[in-house]
Amino acid sequence: METLYLLLCSAALLIIALYVVVFRTKSSSKNLPPGSMGWPIIGETIEFLFGKPENFVFKRMRKYSPDIFKTKILGEKTAVICGPNGHKFLFSNEQKYFTAFRPHSMQRMFRSYKEPKQAQIQHGRDEESKVLRSPGFLKPEALVRYLAQMDSITQDQMKAHWEKKAQVNAYPLTKTLTLTLACRFFLGIDEPERIARLVGHFDDVTLGMHSLIVNFPGTIFYKATKAANALRKELKGVIQEKKEAMASGAPMRDILSHMIVATDPSGKHMAEAEIADKIMGLLTAGYSTVATAMAFFMKYVGERPDIYQKVLQGNLLHIYI
Repeated sequence: METLYLLLCSAALLIIALYVVVFRTKSSSKNLPPGSMGWPIIGETIEFLFGKPENFVFKRMRKYSPDIFKTKILGEKTAVICGPNGHKFLFSNEQKYFTAFRPHSMQRMFRSYKEPKQAQIQHGRDEESKVLRSPGFLKPEALVRYLAQMDSITQDQMKAHWEKKAQVNAYPLTKTLTLTLACRFFLGIDEPERIARLVGHFDDVTLGMHSLIVNFPGTIFYKATKAANALRKELKGVIQEKKEAMASGAPMRDILSHMIVATDPSGKHMAEAEIADKIMGLLTAGYSTVATAMAFFMKYVGERPDIYQKVLQGNLLHIYI
């Protein structure tokens, strides 16, 4: 009898808790866009992760609104802005109505060092952008100086991975090429064997960035965390080598060198762990997206011989797809 009483009490408490969650969700949705927050706690994460993301979005665009809808994925209440008008509104109001936010899975993987919350607020995304932009490496006029080296590296990669082969795969080449270029200009390293070791780690990290934070062997997040730790260890070794080279008078011609000597307003240098995390984030941000775009470019140009000929002739301004 006592056991039954405890079970009934537990069931009642569970029902009350679920009621409170649902009631609070409904009562706080007066000024929110149409949509559904899904199940308590997990929201609509399962459908988002284990289905096709594009189907997830298009289904809700048809059901709720072609411009914006609400949902809850990866533990976060989210407003999804869709379509050309939404994208224009989003990118024309960055840092005005919108600020960047990294999912908790990304925060766990890309932040190994600790700092006070107040410091995190003071040295946010704007400060990170200033550090990366101040040397001028990423400005269009600066990138022009690297075109000859980029062309040379690209030709070397194609000779190594494509030449004299009956069958070739575009996507593995674009990933290796993207990472090789990033390591050359961001880190100042040009070691094919070392870069080849990093490709698998970056693949795992990319998958884990948008995964459930379930950290035990066999899960995507666990594998991504291990890969992030391996990358961080490798980058700390590169930082040590760079410091030694700079101490012997080597020129500063990459972002890593600048980050090593950069200081905040108080004159304090970044810790090695912080530099490694920022460099890892920078490399990851330009890895999968750029490689995927390059692979699709190869695919579609390969399917359109007329466009291929115009690219080959350099008539890029006359191409209409």
